[in-house]
Amino acid sequence: MKYEKADAKAYAKQNMRGLWGGSLTPWTPDYRIDEDGFGFNIRYCIEQLQLDGMYVNALQGESLYQTLAERKRIFRLAVEGAKGQMAILAYTSDPALETVIDLTRYAEDIGADYVGIVNPKFYLNPHTDEGVFQYFKHIAERVKIGIFVLNQMEHGYLMSPALLARLATIENVIGVKNIALHRELLMTRMACGETMVVSDSSESNWLINFAVRGQQALIADPDPYCLQSRKSKLVKQYTEYAAKGDFNKAMEAYKRLEPIRRALLEVMVPTKNHSTLKYWTQCLGMVGGDGRVRLPQVELTAGEKAAVKAAVESTELV
Repeated sequence: MKYEKADAKAYAKQNMRGLWGGSLTPWTPDYRIDEDGFGFNIRYCIEQLQLDGMYVNALQGESLYQTLAERKRIFRLAVEGAKGQMAILAYTSDPALETVIDLTRYAEDIGADYVGIVNPKFYLNPHTDEGVFQYFKHIAERVKIGIFVLNQMEHGYLMSPALLARLATIENVIGVKNIALHRELLMTRMACGETMVVSDSSESNWLINFAVRGQQALIADPDPYCLQSRKSKLVKQYTEYAAKGDFNKAMEAYKRLEPIRRALLEVMVPTKNHSTLKYWTQCLGMVGGDGRVRLPQVELTAGEKAAVKAAVESTELV
């Protein structure tokens, strides 16, 4: 590890910055991990897009449909592919607590920079804040690596700003990807933004969050590589302009992205999110496995693929 457990918060506040993607997992025609393709995508995001970090194999990466051996393999591919040139945040959540600890220790051992863990799922009974706190505390006490919390509604509830502030007192809880309403985001920043990284993952909010609200990192979803390409890097461009205080140029670049945002939104099939994103990135020159997804997800039809390809070609990305 690049830091001691006691220094995890300070290290993240210093180094967890900029634009971070959330990886997708390309499959081969027989639905195995396309290892070469995954490695190509990591290098593409470093060399072509200059991304600062990658949230590896989280919900967008289809980790729910993988064996533990496959999940570990993807972590290793990411760390080895990054070669220290991009930070790696490994998603180690699982319904089984001991599996979370096993995956987290593995990520720590192979040199991942941080791990991401989602708020735990409760079955039948409503969640309790005490149960959530003790869950993260139990994990944190057994590992050294910095834990980046994912606060989302997949499990039927959001953690409150007060609970997140309590989690921030745990030694190696270093940040939160907070998928919440503006009021809750603001309250979370006020409660614990001085001690840990608080990220609204929405690209469309990134400029105001970065320039005005002090958000230091956009963590993380496919937008940084779906809305950019070898030819057009408008998210990076407006971020750099804002960092220099040139807000007029930052806003010009931000506005130029709007047709790209709309093009992606218009072809996004609500029930085929992963497949759409994979095929979109394939049209940009990444490896998308022809949009293949594992069951129970459903793949794009030929007509839907044609619409995605036409949408990409209608933008300045290609």
